[in-house]
Amino acid sequence: MKILYSAKTDVGMVRTENQDAYGIDIVKDFFVVCDGMGGGAVGDFASRSAVEVILKSFVMLDKWQIKTITGNKLKGIDADIFRSIASIMLANRYLNNLTLKYPKLLGMGTTVVAARFEVETSLLHVYHTGDSRLYRIRDGVIDLLTKDHSKVNELIDAGKMQENEVATTEIQSMIIRALGTGSTVRVDYRAYFAKPEDFYIMCSDGLNSEISDAVIKNVVETNKDNLSTIVAELIRAANSAGGKDNTTVIALKVEDDGQLFAGPHNYVSNNYGGNVVTISDSGSEQYLFEDRLLSKFSKCFNIKVPKSAKAIRVFTNPVFISFLIVAIVFCVILTFSYYGKEVEKDFSKLTGNISGLKLDVRRVRSERVDLIMSAADRISRLELLQETIKQKNKYTSPLPNVQILIEEKTGLNKFVGISGESPLEIKLPKGDYTMTLSYSGYKMLDGDYNLVNSVNLVLELSEKLKFETVIMLQEKAKE
Repeated sequence: MKILYSAKTDVGMVRTENQDAYGIDIVKDFFVVCDGMGGGAVGDFASRSAVEVILKSFVMLDKWQIKTITGNKLKGIDADIFRSIASIMLANRYLNNLTLKYPKLLGMGTTVVAARFEVETSLLHVYHTGDSRLYRIRDGVIDLLTKDHSKVNELIDAGKMQENEVATTEIQSMIIRALGTGSTVRVDYRAYFAKPEDFYIMCSDGLNSEISDAVIKNVVETNKDNLSTIVAELIRAANSAGGKDNTTVIALKVEDDGQLFAGPHNYVSNNYGGNVVTISDSGSEQYLFEDRLLSKFSKCFNIKVPKSAKAIRVFTNPVFISFLIVAIVFCVILTFSYYGKEVEKDFSKLTGNISGLKLDVRRVRSERVDLIMSAADRISRLELLQETIKQKNKYTSPLPNVQILIEEKTGLNKFVGISGESPLEIKLPKGDYTMTLSYSGYKMLDGDYNLVNSVNLVLELSEKLKFETVIMLQEKAKE
C-alpha cells in the first residue's frame, strides 16, 4: 500500500501563539501531532521539543534500546512496533528533566498522537497520550480510533458523569495524561488493518472541540480527491465555528500501489488488533537508562531552551538582596537631597506591568487529616483547619500533578497546567477568573473552610505575581 498525506497547523482566531506542532517521517510512514500546554512560549516549546525528540529517537534507537526502555511488555512482537512507544517515552523523560532543571518550565507538557503504517502487513499502528485524536473514514463511516485521556472520560467511565453533561462542564478540556508532567508516562497502543481508500485524520483538540465528527466526515467525503483541500477546509470550519484554540490537522489516504494487500493474519492483528494495550515506563533502572540515552541522543536534537526559562533569578540570592537594598536606600537618600519633588513625581508614575499568580498547591498531611477527622465537633474541626492554614509549612506539603484550569469569565484567556513540587508561575492578563483544581479524592478549601472545586480570582497589575496558596483536603475529612 501507499500512504498519501497533507498537513497544516493554524493559530486560530483567538490566541496569539501556536502551541501545536506536528512531524512527519516520509520514509517510515510515521506521523506525529502534539498539542502543548503550560501557556505561551512554554506550551509551544513543549510540543515542538516532543516532536523533535520523537522523530529523531525513532530513527536512532536500536532493538536492544527499545526493549530496555519499554520493558519488552508484549511478548512475541517485533521490537520495531515498540519503536514509537520508546520514542514517546524518551520525549516524556526529556521534557520532565527540563522542568526539574528549569523551575520556570514547571507545568509544561504536551499531548501526542502518533500513527505508523506498516506497508508490508497493511497494518496501522496507533499510539497516543492525552486528547489529540485519530479518526478513520471508511465506506462513509467515521470512527474515532483513540480515546481521550481526559477528566471527563474518567468521570464517565466511573459513572460519575453522563455524556450529555460534557458540553456544559468546566473541565471538558482537562487531561489526565501528558508528556513532560511526570517522570513516568502511559501510552495507549492499538493496531488496525488498513484498506485501500481509507482516510485518516490526525488532529489536535482545536478541531474536534469546534466541529462535530459528522462535519469532519462530510469535509473528507466532499474533497476526496485533494488532501490539501481537506486539511484547509477542516481548519477553516474550526475557525468559522470560533477558532478558540490552535488547530493542527494531518490528512492521510491509503492507496493500493498495485501490490497485493496483506490480510489481518499476522501476530499483532490477531492478538492486539483494535484492542487497547497501555504501556508505561517504570523503575529507576529504566529512568537511568533513558537519561544516559538522552545524553547521547541530545547532540542530534535541534532544541533551544527559552531564554526566559534560563534567566538567573538574581533577587533570590541573599547577597544580591542585601547589596540591592543598601544601593536603593543610598540612591533614594541622595536623590531626595537634590531632587525631592522630581522623585515624588517619578514614583507616582511607577505602576506594575505584571498580572498573574504564583500558585502553591498543597495538601494537608495524613496525620493532620486524621486529627481533623477525629475532632469532637464542628467548632473544633474549624479551629484545627484554621491552625493548619496558618502553619502551612508545618502541617501541609506540596501536591504535584493537580490539574489546573484558570479561565477568565469572559472566556478570552485561559491557562491549563499541572502543579509541581515548587510554586507554579502563571502569567495572565488582568481580569476576573475562575480557578478549578482537580485531583482524585481531594477538593480545595475556600475562605469559609468549605470544600469546593472552584474559586474566583481577581488578577490586577502589579510589580510581581500574586502569591496564592491553595490547600487541598481529602473529601472524607469534612464528612
